[in-house]
Amino acid sequence: MFTEAQIGGILFAPIVIYCIIGVGLISVIRFVFGRTGLFSLVWHPALFELALYMIITGAVIFLAA
Repeated sequence: MFTEAQIGGILFAPIVIYCIIGVGLISVIRFVFGRTGLFSLVWHPALFELALYMIITGAVIFLAA
């Protein structure tokens, strides 16, 4: 649910935790896409990565709620 996370006495908003999870997932996907050569099929890799990050982070938030 949407509650603060306490790490080392510091409270973090839930969106920070969800974004960190999204960064971890997108880094794995970037590695796989780079190794398989799927980025060569994308017109603009940076925009593709941004859109994919937004989709993944949104899915993490949706699944956490």
